[in-house]
Amino acid sequence: MYETARVRVLLTDARRLVTGTIAPHAVLTPDDKRIRHIVTQLNAVESTLDLIA
Repeated sequence: MYETARVRVLLTDARRLVTGTIAPHAVLTPDDKRIRHIVTQLNAVESTLDLIA
């Protein structure tokens, strides 16, 4: 139960990072290669954490 709760906290943190920090930058510079790479990587992390939780 502790592990599941911890994964959910990490999932929430990852989602907040994406929506609060990365997404605004992605809107301003949608063609930036680094931003696209970061978004892709964070989406992969989010998917993995979502499967675990």
